[in-house]
Amino acid sequence: MSIAASRRQFLVHAGCGALSGAAFLTGLGRFGLIQALAQSSAPTDYKALVCVFLFGGNDANNVVIPYTSYADYDRVRGGSDIAISQADLLLINPPSTGGLTFGFHPSFRDGFVSGTAMSPSLNDLWAQQKMAAVCNVGPLIRPLTRADYRAGLARPYQLFSHADQQNLWQTSYASLPRQTGWGGLVADRTEGISGTGQFPVIASMSGVTIFSTGQNARPLVLAPAPTALNATLKLLKTDDRDALLRALTADGDAAMPALIQGAAQITSQALAASNLLTDDPVVRTFPNTSLGNQLKQVAKLISKAPQLGLTRQIFFTSLGGFDTHTNQGNIAGQQANLLRQVSQAVGTFYNAMVDLGVSNKVTTFTASDFSRTFVPGGGGTGTDHAWGAHQFVIGDAVRGGDFYGTYPDLTLAGGVDTDSGSGARGRWIPTTSVDQYAATLADWYGLAISDRALVFPNLAQFSPAVLPFMRAPALAIASTSS
Repeated sequence: MSIAASRRQFLVHAGCGALSGAAFLTGLGRFGLIQALAQSSAPTDYKALVCVFLFGGNDANNVVIPYTSYADYDRVRGGSDIAISQADLLLINPPSTGGLTFGFHPSFRDGFVSGTAMSPSLNDLWAQQKMAAVCNVGPLIRPLTRADYRAGLARPYQLFSHADQQNLWQTSYASLPRQTGWGGLVADRTEGISGTGQFPVIASMSGVTIFSTGQNARPLVLAPAPTALNATLKLLKTDDRDALLRALTADGDAAMPALIQGAAQITSQALAASNLLTDDPVVRTFPNTSLGNQLKQVAKLISKAPQLGLTRQIFFTSLGGFDTHTNQGNIAGQQANLLRQVSQAVGTFYNAMVDLGVSNKVTTFTASDFSRTFVPGGGGTGTDHAWGAHQFVIGDAVRGGDFYGTYPDLTLAGGVDTDSGSGARGRWIPTTSVDQYAATLADWYGLAISDRALVFPNLAQFSPAVLPFMRAPALAIASTSS
């Protein structure tokens, strides 16, 4: 085979290989910016962020429900096949709500049982003050009133579109779609505190994502469990990897020298990273579900952070199927089953962090395209695409057991509803921006205040810039869970 043919074959393999595919899409066209991570005297503290993205638009109206004023919920959803009965709610009393009682979806009570051990459910983590809710959060260009929205002012790009809102959530930029995500940009700006530079800081267990893509960051894309950790990065279809790389870097194909050199550099770094994963660490038993297997792989990588010289890590995991419409149900519907998977997988992951002694250093958080309309549609159409939603943040560094942001007024055609008239369906205008939500997590992770505008260009439009749901590092409390 000629050198030129070898090069072109490599590009095909690079596009198909899990790690190379991510690096290719991240670095192609700007590979000149990709450099070895800074060799620095990194601090000894460790922190990690773990995103759990719920693809499809999780119906937040059925996740956090008013109990004290359940009539506001019941008059809209009562009698429908998506309603959650008041008797089934898991009651909570967030201190910030002035004595009001709310209820979680009943699936939040489900923990994962393995042998005689049971991991905490999301409801357990709330009761232990390890989980907080951030209410009515979504993409915003600036703070927006109902009057502003009705006048067509400062509306985010392509509202109610799945793909576009997924981009806005992952980039924290509501004006237009971007090609870099806030996770990747945070990794770029914190290179100097991330470790030795021998292994990438950011990784996805859910394919190539905008969230993980920075200007310089080189994201890993790993297969979830049960694939062994040291087998996830087998990239090339040849045993003679070094020979192929020599062919790629040789002179003789003037048509694409820069492209080939860049791809070779990326893959050389990928192979170096692969060589550092020499074993498959043992962690506790996880639920054998899509999200459980992704979080199990994250736990393995976190367990290897000291060996890899990492003091910062960022992870992306996901669960699809939340485009539920009519298939929500109370206990056995699609949303209930998906939320049960989230509760079991996240609770098990929390206990795995306790096992590793880093439960105060690893923060898990949720995100989703959007919420769903409060009013079910006629003709069997069910809930439709909406806007502001409730998200959850989990870990010992979280000021848990409370609401942050503002729970929406559930008044149709008023309050924070985008709609008007008798056909109003209840699409809540967010009162907290993705910028504030993400910047709070990035601030805890170690993003400098001077770098905030580089990662979150619209953040200056919002006050406060960060919310108080994260503890200062020195105040992160020790775990009490077993």
